[in-house]
Amino acid sequence: MERTIRRLLRRHGIELAKRFGQHLLVDLPSLERIAAASGVGPEWDVVEVGAGVGNLTAFLVRTGARITAIELDERFRPLHEEVFHRDRDAAKHLTCWYGDALQFDYHAAAARAAAEGRKFAVVGNIPYQITSPLIAKIILEQVPFDSMTLLIQREVAERLAAGQGGRHAGAISVKVHFHCEVRLLFPVGRRLFLPPPKVESQVIQFSPRTPPLSASERQRFFALVEAAFAQRRKMLSNAVAARGLGFSKEQIESALHDLGLPPGARAEQLGLDEFLALYRKLNPTNAPND
Repeated sequence: MERTIRRLLRRHGIELAKRFGQHLLVDLPSLERIAAASGVGPEWDVVEVGAGVGNLTAFLVRTGARITAIELDERFRPLHEEVFHRDRDAAKHLTCWYGDALQFDYHAAAARAAAEGRKFAVVGNIPYQITSPLIAKIILEQVPFDSMTLLIQREVAERLAAGQGGRHAGAISVKVHFHCEVRLLFPVGRRLFLPPPKVESQVIQFSPRTPPLSASERQRFFALVEAAFAQRRKMLSNAVAARGLGFSKEQIESALHDLGLPPGARAEQLGLDEFLALYRKLNPTNAPND
């Protein structure tokens, strides 16, 4: 497959650009496995982020889903026309959207699917430099998706999956787990990409869950989490007290003790459940909104 893609790129005069984070997955079994893991089918609308030459796109089209493929690099437009528009089935199921994935209206795409009684998914091999902003845009802005399956940098995937604490945990992982169930599916080696990236990759899947707090409480909860991780080398009590949320170090240490946690705990020692318990213990409804 790699030789075919190289020939296709040469024919269209495309040199892969580092500034776009273009690392094309060229391993057929991995591509097929990602499409299968997404779980999409004829009743789904799918937004694919980072279409590239369209090798994952082709597998998604075969599921019968209705695909909107996002590609920032306009140089791929004639390549897509060659590969897909001569295929009647692909042309019927595929729309290509050229632009920045961070500017795409995921809410509108999800609303369109819902209005037609269809499920909505996001799938893609995500350029490393937009991974965190993209996930924040979709999950933290509460786009109503049914499934999201992404191929991303392994280190970032491990951090996002660390909802129960640990050295990989961060504010983003707690926030993501607040909204979603997160599963690490399988790794993808560097040598399976063209060109090979310097980092290892991982397929990760997000499934929505009912948030454990009301919308009015969410921002106060997130302010607590952000404060805890703002100075992660410090004790959580010091870090939170320093952010002016209305709690003293002594109050926080007392709350931690009541929850069976060490008063000197650091943020990474708490998962989502512990942060929720701490939030409720501190009763931050009396704290100012950020």
